[in-house]
Amino acid sequence: MGKRIFPLSAAFLSLLLLHAGISITHAQEPYYRGKTVRFLVNFSAGGPTDVFGRLIARYFPKHIAGNPAVMVQNMAGAGGIIGANYVYEIAKPDGLTIGVFSGMYLPQILGGAGVRYDLNKMPIIAGAAETSIVYIRADTEVKTPADLLKPAKPVIVGGFTRENNKDLALRLALDLLGVPYRYVTGYAGVAELRVAIQRGEINLTSESLTGYNTGGILMVRDGTLVPLYQEGLLGSDGNTIRDARSDLPSFPEFFRKVKGSDPSGPLADAYKISGGSRTMLRFITVAPKTPNDLLQVIRKAFRDTFADPEFKAEAERMLQFQPLTFVGEEAEKVNAAVFRAATGPTRDIVKKMSQQ
Repeated sequence: MGKRIFPLSAAFLSLLLLHAGISITHAQEPYYRGKTVRFLVNFSAGGPTDVFGRLIARYFPKHIAGNPAVMVQNMAGAGGIIGANYVYEIAKPDGLTIGVFSGMYLPQILGGAGVRYDLNKMPIIAGAAETSIVYIRADTEVKTPADLLKPAKPVIVGGFTRENNKDLALRLALDLLGVPYRYVTGYAGVAELRVAIQRGEINLTSESLTGYNTGGILMVRDGTLVPLYQEGLLGSDGNTIRDARSDLPSFPEFFRKVKGSDPSGPLADAYKISGGSRTMLRFITVAPKTPNDLLQVIRKAFRDTFADPEFKAEAERMLQFQPLTFVGEEAEKVNAAVFRAATGPTRDIVKKMSQQ
């Protein structure tokens, strides 16, 4: 006698679909039909992370089945830690909240205050490499690299938090150059740093290439600021290299112009850790335990968005460069490389600096 096959009840089928993370209302409908996806940006509105997130948000819906609405929410504070903690601890693993983060590596690597997220336990959707541009107020009368050793006014550095990559890269560079400075931290985002530098509260800081090309460059053009160098990326050989999307010299090139030699020693090795963080400056993720099938759908949507000719054209108009992106397994490999770079004695140097 053959086996009898019993049809699944509608209720049981709904439970199966719900467990799989698929719409239970219309099993044949795309999961994202009629839904709203939230891009949660961990810095304030108007800053480079926000610009990057909103640019993607305009093209993302057409590359995912169901064409969901997309809203961008800014959750700034503690150098981006508050937003990262939210996606890690509170956001549901339903693919409806996508974190668009910047600057989250060193706070975790150094055990920063308030860090509860773990980038190694958050499913990576994509990442983007991007250098940062360091600039100084023109009234310091720094016009050439060598002028930084004898500015007309004391150097006052502005940043986010002591564990943040922005702050540490600036401080490491100035320490390597032997430039005395005063350090002011605690600004919520780049927009706030721009206001501070316009007011003269600080006179030296950095912006990612996105921020610089969409905002900082305006203060260069009006004579308020002078660009100094780009901080660079981490090359495959473990050394800092120039991001070809900027014509400014990398920090090692700038250092040679000032000192006539290459940066070396423990501080120079520690500086390379910051380059690793910039190689995955933008970290796009979802909540832990997001179903793998849903994760693959989101990854494909990002891959297709980045390849969209219209997206590329708008990125070129808005950012004045093409994003250098990694998606899926490629992003996972870059993530692992960043953590490998931040090990050993150099990590201890950076950790000590973050506590001063």
